[in-house]
Parts: sequence; C-alpha cells; structure tokens
Amino acid sequence: MSRDRKVIRLADKYIADDGSEPEPTEAELDEVTHDHDHGRILGMLGELSPAEYGRRRDVLAADLDTTRGYLDLEYKERRKAAKASAKTTEIDDWSVEPWPDPVAGGDLLNRLSATAEDHLVLPPGAADTIALWTVFAHVHDAFPISPLLAITSPTPECGKTTLLTFLGGVVPRRLPGANITAAALFRAVEKWRPTLLIDEADTFLRESDELRGVLNSGHQRANAYVIRTTGEDHEPARFHTWSPKAVALIGKLPPTLASRAIHIELRRKTAAEHVEPLRLDRLDHLAPLLRMATRWAADNMEKLKEAEPLMPKALSGRAADNWRPLLSIADLAGANWPERARHVGERLSASRTEETVNIMLLEDVRRIFTERGADQITTGDMISTLVAMEDRPWPEWRGGKPITPRQFAKLLEPFEIKPDQLWISGAKHRGYGRDRFSDAFTRYLGVLSGSPVDPKETADYRAFDPVGPRKPLPDRSVQKSQNSADPTALPGNVPGAGQEDEQDAFEERAAILEYDGGLTRQQAEDASRRSS
Repeated sequence: MSRDRKVIRLADKYIADDGSEPEPTEAELDEVTHDHDHGRILGMLGELSPAEYGRRRDVLAADLDTTRGYLDLEYKERRKAAKASAKTTEIDDWSVEPWPDPVAGGDLLNRLSATAEDHLVLPPGAADTIALWTVFAHVHDAFPISPLLAITSPTPECGKTTLLTFLGGVVPRRLPGANITAAALFRAVEKWRPTLLIDEADTFLRESDELRGVLNSGHQRANAYVIRTTGEDHEPARFHTWSPKAVALIGKLPPTLASRAIHIELRRKTAAEHVEPLRLDRLDHLAPLLRMATRWAADNMEKLKEAEPLMPKALSGRAADNWRPLLSIADLAGANWPERARHVGERLSASRTEETVNIMLLEDVRRIFTERGADQITTGDMISTLVAMEDRPWPEWRGGKPITPRQFAKLLEPFEIKPDQLWISGAKHRGYGRDRFSDAFTRYLGVLSGSPVDPKETADYRAFDPVGPRKPLPDRSVQKSQNSADPTALPGNVPGAGQEDEQDAFEERAAILEYDGGLTRQQAEDASRRSS
C-alpha cells in the first residue's frame, strides 16, 4: 500500500470518530474545486475531512493561487474553528417558547412561591425569596448587581439539592454541577451565559481561594471579568463571570461570598411535615412557570433597567445592593408584592451574621460593655468573659485552648484598638476603655444592626442563639486569666512573640474555618495548613 493511501485510510479512521457535521457531497466538492470564488472555497475548507482535504489539496492550492504550505495552515485553523463551532451547541435543551399571552407579574410570583412550598419545607419568607430570585435570573442583565443565592443547611438531607432541582426547572439556561473549578466556571460563563446551579459546595469551595475570587468577581457587572493568558503565545484574554448563580452547601459561605448573597437556610423536615416529591424526570409541571417567566422577562426587561426602588432603612450597604433587583421586580409585579418583598428582605437581612471573626469579636465586646454598664474592663476580665461564651469560638480558639490576651489584641489590630494602663477598682491594670471601641462600633456594628440604641436587642445578637436569649454574662471581679501567666501583658511584651506569629495565623485560619465553615477541628487545621 502506498504511503498516500495509508495516510488517507488513517484520516478516514480519524473522521469516523470525529463526530463533526457531515462532509460536503462529491458534487459540492467538485463544484467548489473548480470555483474561483475564493470566499466560497475558504468557507467550505473547514468542513472537509483530512482525507478529502488531502485528496483535493493540490487543486485547492492552485485555485486559491497559494502554496500548499500556506493552505495547510489555513485548513488547520478553519478545521479547528469548525470543530469548536460544532461543540458550542447548547448542552441541554435551553430553548423555551414564551407564554403566548401577557403575564401578570404578581400572579407569576404567587405561582412560583406556592409551587416551591409544595416541594420544600422552607423557613418564613424563603418561598417568596425563591420566586423573586427565579424571575431575577430571567432579567439578570437588567441590573448592575448579581446577588448569589446561597442555599445552606447544618446537615445533609435538608432539601438543598431538591431546591436546586426546582430552580433547574424554572430558571433560564440552567447549568447544574456538583463540583466546578475556577477555570471551568469562568469558561462556562463566557461560553454559555448560563444560570449556574452549584451543589455540594462545602466539599471544594472553602479550600479554593481562586474559585472564591471568581465567584466574588461576578457580583458587579462592571467588574465581572477575570484575566487569563491563552494559547501558545500566552495572549491575555478577558473572560466574563457575569451570570446568575445559586450555590448549595452544608455550613456557611466564606464571609466575602456571604456578603454578596441572599440566603436561604434550610432545615431537615420533621415526620409531621409533608411535601410533594420532586423528581428530575417529572418536572413537566414546572414548564408553564418557565414559559411564563420567559414572557414576563421579555415584556419588562427595559422597564427594569430604569427601576429605582425605594429601599427600606433596615437594608443598607451590600444588603441593599443585593435586594435592589428583587425589590425592583416586586414593584413592577404589583399586587401585594412590593410590601411582601420588603418585609422578606428586612427579615432575612436582619438575621444575617456572616461576617469575619473580627466583627464577631466586636459584637461580643460591645455586649460585654453594655451588660456590665462599664466604661473600662481589664484585659483579664474581658478574656475570662469571652471564654465563658460557650456558643462562640473563644473557648477553643487555638488548638482547642481558650483565646489569650495576645490573640485578642491581634484580632483588634485592624481596628487600631490597643490596651491601655487603666485605673480600675483602686489599682492600675492593663485593659480596654469603651471609648477606644467607639469608632469601630459605629463603623461596623452600626451597619450590621441598623445603629440600634440597645445592642442587646438587635438581631445580630439573637441570631447567634437558635434557642433563645443568651444567659446573662458572669459578673467577674478583677482576676488573672487562666490562659496566661500575665493577663495584662501587652502583645509586644510577650516573650517570643515574634516566633508565635506564624502559629497564631495558622490557628486563626483554622478557627475561622471551623466556626464559619462548619468543619471539624481536624478538617479546619488541614485546610489552614494547605492555605499557608
């Protein structure tokens, strides 16, 4: 067998596995081969199989008045483009026929909310939030902010996957996945502009700084890009990260993502609670809702671009940014939805406590000052009181041991708060005056709790205790902390302080992962070690 015949047979085998579109017919090839319309020849070049190209290479080169070498380069690029085009077909049946008649927004939201409650055991306000976010996914590009939908639970089997399944039946261009890398995420968004439905995020999200960064970038449309190099020449390219996204996980989102999200916290249903099962192969009853939402979005997209909803005073900062698109939808939908949506937004945002551990510490310090009615507290007394809070991370802050004065001081460093020599109970002690905290309380806790007069009555405190108000703090007299030989020592005076910095950072990361991420201590330490 001649070498050319071997090449053609190998090429024919390659084409059999190629999966590309059918090749041009012999008549078409003959017509093109003798056609001097260069544009037409080049347009069909990428559709030729390697075998056909090899057979007609000389004639094509002559018709195009070029060398075979240059023609080979052109064929390679056009063949590559043709394959890529064949693979860009939608990975699911994303085509939707809009509802034939105009849709009343209030009725659509009512139907979505009621259907969600048919299939899920939901906390108060969650069904309305699901309805609003579903419509938001359809009109996503009308707004400059894209709030993540965070679906969380304390344990498995609380309905997170069921909720994602429901969303998959009513949102546009659904793209579900139980695991995703940062690169896959931004390339999928760039290619398909889908509604991402990410499940099992607790198994991979907390340990991937890059993935969290990509998700964070998708919150504001103006900044919803990542830059990567591509190709053999490493040319920089910009990839979109702008698309609606829902993430389900056990535990809590990392703080930077939590502040960019609208939260639905699910709980396992009891034996007395009953819902209709929701199966992936039986979602036909959701199709009318999808069609109605598609029609309503098409009819109202331009109006939503101009919307300026009146924001409740309880919603500020990122919470207001996140709820503004949903309130715009509610206002345009009409009926009782403007009031209904604002009530839900205030309720859910007031219960959010997803902040950094530094903010958590400020909350607890403010509570200590308020319940004591004191303006000054010694370091030892402050530490002892924190360690007595069994529902907080302070009793097991470092390697299962309580927080120390030095670790306490390090957490306050970002707020420029330091201990002073104070005259307390007739003697000098190292401690903290409330005036040192005033600026931090105003800047951070005021935003979280709506600048309350009495911080004990705010949702920020109540939300930490699922069973009711906390016990009164112990009235401790001045005493030495059990955590340190010298509880009033300044960080700079601790022997070997410089050698402990790295270990402190490690333990702090581990404690945050354990408390905020719902990990075991060993899992948190392993994750902290990997990120160091």
